[in-house]
Amino acid sequence: MSATQKASGNGLDLQAKNYLDGFVQTYFTFPEDEKEQETAVKDINAYFVQNLPVISQGIQRKPSKFEGAVMMSLADNEATYKVTYSAGEVTTKEVKKGKDTTKQNVVKYHDETTLFTIPYQKVGSAYYISDEPYFSSVPDLQATENQVPTKTWSDSGKTSDSVKKDLDKFTKSLFTAYTTDGDTLKLISKGLSLNKGQEFKSLDQATYEAKGGDKYHAVVQITMKNALGTHVENYQFTIEKQKQSYFATDFKHTLPEGKKE
Repeated sequence: MSATQKASGNGLDLQAKNYLDGFVQTYFTFPEDEKEQETAVKDINAYFVQNLPVISQGIQRKPSKFEGAVMMSLADNEATYKVTYSAGEVTTKEVKKGKDTTKQNVVKYHDETTLFTIPYQKVGSAYYISDEPYFSSVPDLQATENQVPTKTWSDSGKTSDSVKKDLDKFTKSLFTAYTTDGDTLKLISKGLSLNKGQEFKSLDQATYEAKGGDKYHAVVQITMKNALGTHVENYQFTIEKQKQSYFATDFKHTLPEGKKE
């Protein structure tokens, strides 16, 4: 599995990314066999071009297996990856061979995830690793409840039973056309494209707030079906009455934000 970019941006240096992807995979692929380890060290050092000053005498690499990586950021001279790898713990056990007993290394692997930051430089059209890469903890990217706005159903959608019935009927026909009939969809809406990969199953909740001039702000939740099963989707959009029919525009895939209790 090759390292892949998480989020793209304008002006991304794809050549730098390709070069750094290779370094990440090489760095975290460290075999158990001692002769193969020597080759792995040479492969890693080749990215540095020159031997960097190292004072420490206690550097020791354990066997590891690269599992995957996601590029988190790419600047002009530094890149950060979120890397998952299997780290090997080496122990020894005694093995009997006839009358003799010898010691044999046993490697047990466990998964690790880390942020891995790589200093690098570009020289002409080429690249090299310019300093020692370093590790840091993976931050928790999940927001907490008190950090996010509450999603809610609007209680201002007060329409008569007859109007709501008509608008519900239109909304059902809208999402039926959305998944089955592109020609009809164009006649009754703007902003949706035919989506034959899904099937409209039901209109589960809908409120319509009158905005004047025969316009309504719709907030709806529907159930859709695809190859994964069924799921809900939320929408906000504007419905405008046109003669004997309705027309929908300004679609958003979200519920409105409300106040926390």
